Amino acid sequence: MPARHHRTVDRTVAIMEVASRASAGVSLAELATRLQAPKSSIQELTNGLLATGYLVERDRRFLLGPGAFVLSLHTAGLPLRQVTHEELERAHQRVGHSLFVGARVGDDQVFVDQAGEDVLMDFVSSTHPRRPLLTTATGKIILAYIPSAERNELLGRIEHEQPELVSTFLDEFGEIRSTQLALNDASTVPGRYAVATPLIDPEGNFLAAICAVGGAELADRLPAVGATLREAVAAWKFSRRRSRAPSSVAR
Repeated sequence: MPARHHRTVDRTVAIMEVASRASAGVSLAELATRLQAPKSSIQELTNGLLATGYLVERDRRFLLGPGAFVLSLHTAGLPLRQVTHEELERAHQRVGHSLFVGARVGDDQVFVDQAGEDVLMDFVSSTHPRRPLLTTATGKIILAYIPSAERNELLGRIEHEQPELVSTFLDEFGEIRSTQLALNDASTVPGRYAVATPLIDPEGNFLAAICAVGGAELADRLPAVGATLREAVAAWKFSRRRSRAPSSVAR
């Protein structure tokens, strides 16, 4: 059965994502405003999340509870465990631009780690944590390297509403795979240029997309910076512990 969005699930996930980014917690009214939903509906969802430990409440403000962390600890063979911050920092020193790690979450990509400071991108990733796969450099890398069956199913769903984006990606697909680079010329975030490359482990499993981001100084240097980024990521040092459930790169 093909994946499709469900309003209740979308709202539940959004509540947890907002709570995870609010260091002082988030109120019921703030959640209702952010999600553009009735307070009564949000109240029912937060009550359920409190009861199951996915939220905690302090002074009438909600924070992410321990439930989500327990699930993460119990996940076997999570590929992103090999995407260490230390290696990201080494790559950042070599590339000389802020680096972000992009991972797929449903039909979107999110940044799960970064090296280097970029005030604008920090703001964008905190206020709009989910970005469509087809509109970002990291998203295009993810799409190009997930198994073909997953890619075709996702593109088939998106094509009904955004045929132009799907067509553009398919036109770029061959070059993305041959160069291992995807570019974004400030079309997603004004004033921010990006180039992304895949992180692939020694067994050939795609783990994440690593993206270099910069301002106007990067506009005419995306291919060159991309080549340096690709070399830096290729030098990534992995732990010898192999993932229990690898996801091989789509051929």
